[in-house]
Amino acid sequence: MSFAGRHFTTLAIAGLGCCAGLTLIGPASADVVPPQTAPAAAPRPDNDSSAKSRVIRVEARLSVGEELDLGAAGRSVGDQFVFGGDLTSTEGGEERVVGSIDGFCVITGLERNAGQCASTAVLPEGQITVQGRQAGIPAPGPVVNAVTGGTGAFRRTHGQVTQRVLTPATWQLTFELLDVSPHRPEDRRGPDEASRPVRPSLPGK
Repeated sequence: MSFAGRHFTTLAIAGLGCCAGLTLIGPASADVVPPQTAPAAAPRPDNDSSAKSRVIRVEARLSVGEELDLGAAGRSVGDQFVFGGDLTSTEGGEERVVGSIDGFCVITGLERNAGQCASTAVLPEGQITVQGRQAGIPAPGPVVNAVTGGTGAFRRTHGQVTQRVLTPATWQLTFELLDVSPHRPEDRRGPDEASRPVRPSLPGK
């Protein structure tokens, strides 16, 4: 089906290593100097001890949008909307692509055109997963859904996202996130870049 003219919707998360020291105490004498015990090591802070809250504002520019008519002909429970596109930001005064988004909605109620939606936003620091109910599909008003998790800097993240439909193919997304980990050098690789398999070594090679 053609994407033009259709409205689509989406929705937009150490252990403390406890080391028990065992000291043996025996009778001391003038000829024996009791060994000095090493000073206890200071506890190392959790790598995520500097986690903080963060607000991310982006726009979803859809390039893919398909309505799947499943089951009975016409709108019926179980029909789906499938979507995907770029995430853009105007931070700094210039619009640029900062990531991507894709997901789907499943119709669960015809009276209010309500359904369950799930989506994944992919950003340089990791992925953010979102899930929740929306009413008024395919063109709901502003809706708030839950951030259910993530990867990378967002691996412990929770919070919510507010979605506003600006045009059929443009949505405004505001992520309000808690417990965002600091960006680390090892996270520089793009989240879409798959790990390269390591070739196993063979005996005699």
